[in-house]
Amino acid sequence: MVEGPDGIVADAGPTPDHQELAERLSVRFQTQGFASLNSMIFAKAKNGAMVMTGLAFFVWMSVFFRQELSTEVDTILLGFHFHHVALLVAALAFFAAVFSELGNELGRAIPGLLAGPMQVVAFIYAIEPVITGFSSDALAVEAGLWRTGRLITIAVGSTLGARMIMEAFFLVWLRDFCDFNGIDPRPSQVPAMATLPGEALLEVEDVLS
Repeated sequence: MVEGPDGIVADAGPTPDHQELAERLSVRFQTQGFASLNSMIFAKAKNGAMVMTGLAFFVWMSVFFRQELSTEVDTILLGFHFHHVALLVAALAFFAAVFSELGNELGRAIPGLLAGPMQVVAFIYAIEPVITGFSSDALAVEAGLWRTGRLITIAVGSTLGARMIMEAFFLVWLRDFCDFNGIDPRPSQVPAMATLPGEALLEVEDVLS
């Protein structure tokens, strides 16, 4: 073990898993040098933050500002009210997207096992109001459609924001990895790191945490 930039402890040489991850990321984002990489990191982080801020404003204006804080149970699942469901759908969609990105890029099964149920539960919560509106008198059809529309918007916005933020973190890791190993972050150059001598490699878990 050796100490890398910013005091982060890293392995003594690139591992096949990290080589493969760096190659996949460079191909996925089509990085064209450090200048392009820095611009992509800034754009992904800014756009992700903008989406999440807009989503928070949308939830506030369409759920809480409208005083849709009902005292009656609005869902048969765990007996939540609609404003609770809106927050829950946002959280489920966000963490499902985070785990999906981690599982997909790192090749891990556990994040996928967590993301799948989260997406299913978020989908069920989102479509329940419109189903209730069409199948019973507990909720008007128009109200069910309006609620489902908002929940789907919340889920999509939360998913997009989470993906952009995770992409920014992956790009930060790729930049640090290439800089630390003296590699040009281009798809055609990253695989060449397999011929490098043993050099310190940042652990992806440390950068993402």
